[in-house]
Amino acid sequence: MKKITAYLLLVGFALCLSYIWLPHFFVTGDGPCHLYNAQVLHDLWVGKNVAFYDRFYTLAYQPNPNWLSTFVLAILLFAVNGVLAEKIFLSCYVILYIVGFYLLIKKIRPNATYLPLLVLLFVFPHTMSKGFYNFSFSVAFYFWVVWSWLRFLDKRNIGNALLFFLFMLLIFFTHLLAFGFAAFTCAALVVSYAVANGQAERGHSGFFLKNILWLCLMLAPFVILMQWFTQKEGGLQLQLSPHLYRLVELAQYKYLVNVTHTEVPFAFIAGIAVLLLFLVSMLRFGSRPVINKYDGFLLSFLFVLFVYLFFPEDFLGRLILITMRVQIFVFIIMACCVAYMLPPGKLEGTGSLILFMCFVGLSIFRISCLLSASDGVADYVSGIDNIKPYSVVLPLDFSPGGKDRHGKPIGDRNWLFTHAAEYMSTEKPLIFLDNYEANMGYFPISWNKGVNPYNYLSKYEGIEGQPPYADIDEYQRTTGVIIDYILMWCYDPRFLLSEHFSAFYHQVNSEYHMVYTSPNNRTILLERNQLAGR
Repeated sequence: MKKITAYLLLVGFALCLSYIWLPHFFVTGDGPCHLYNAQVLHDLWVGKNVAFYDRFYTLAYQPNPNWLSTFVLAILLFAVNGVLAEKIFLSCYVILYIVGFYLLIKKIRPNATYLPLLVLLFVFPHTMSKGFYNFSFSVAFYFWVVWSWLRFLDKRNIGNALLFFLFMLLIFFTHLLAFGFAAFTCAALVVSYAVANGQAERGHSGFFLKNILWLCLMLAPFVILMQWFTQKEGGLQLQLSPHLYRLVELAQYKYLVNVTHTEVPFAFIAGIAVLLLFLVSMLRFGSRPVINKYDGFLLSFLFVLFVYLFFPEDFLGRLILITMRVQIFVFIIMACCVAYMLPPGKLEGTGSLILFMCFVGLSIFRISCLLSASDGVADYVSGIDNIKPYSVVLPLDFSPGGKDRHGKPIGDRNWLFTHAAEYMSTEKPLIFLDNYEANMGYFPISWNKGVNPYNYLSKYEGIEGQPPYADIDEYQRTTGVIIDYILMWCYDPRFLLSEHFSAFYHQVNSEYHMVYTSPNNRTILLERNQLAGR
């Protein structure tokens, strides 16, 4: 059985990498924006195009979460170009995710046979296809944090303490939500370890105190930084209320779906299968008389489920999208509970193989969509030769889900093309006015206040709306910035029925002229009149 699991894991690992390497572009919603900002950061590090970027961007030096993707991609750009850097970066994610989960499950249940296969289902959830690179890495680091903490609880020494501190450092600088869940899980495991040890032998009351002090000591720097960050953002602004509809979404495994409705049946089967494995495991928990040292995972599950059901979608003064982020943790911690509570037998193998087949089915549809989306991005960026270096570009996306060569939708469950134009940044220095990341305030690159397009250009529906809207003349008058090019993706004349867009389109027609149309008319590039003279 171990050989079968190894072979299936190898097949699953290869499938995961094929998501990234088969298409030329691994298309995600925010991924191109992360790559663009990494390119800007890299150029500033090496003193390249500094005068051009300085007018628009400021480097932030505060130690904020959400930094990892920008910094690592910027470092990779020393060795390879942008698209290849992104592929290497995401391949590291796949390795960290699968190996971390495998080590954690083997730590919890050394004799596990097919259970490690569960990880394949979690590698590419909806958040990854949204391009939430930092959050995705934070989920991978969660496994390593908990695994290293279990090592520390089993053998308390400086080496294991430093290993744990390293992974806490990494998870903090990827995403605060995963950091919070990891910290709670570690604390819960101290409790369950202490109670289990107390049951086994007397005189073990100091175990809890010693380890909780160690945990507090190692978490203290990050808690201070977290407090500073949340206060800077305006505080939690947290109002709890029940959202019971999320239980239905949990059973559907709604946020396993990446791009299209074709994934829904597989996601539903997978969600039901994981829930059933968990419920069977809970029956065993109810029948045993003693506390297991891994029951901290069950405490952690209850905490994460509470967050999932009661937290609002927005706090910290901004939209957090808590449901899609937390749902993946609900399932991951369920899998950890199953690992130590499920009785050995056929149920483990049957459930794991069903979930593996769900993963294979999902992969077939996903890879097909990714190939089609990659072709769409190639079309989107095909006008790069017609754009002069050191230009300001306004991308306008009329089909965020994308359309293929025949005009059929590529994705109906995700906006893959929202920032796809920013792949052009790997070819020449450009300013893209849809750089949302620079507007957030907690990434390394931020807009200079005097030219921030989200303050002075994006009005009514906004530059990322449907249909988009931008006040070009007002932006120029207010900031002095001239928009050199407008890049339209899948323009649809029906949007002219919108009053705001119709007025904006009239402004565009009077000030810009067409210089490029892609072969199947999905992409239109407009250049400002008399640009060459300027």
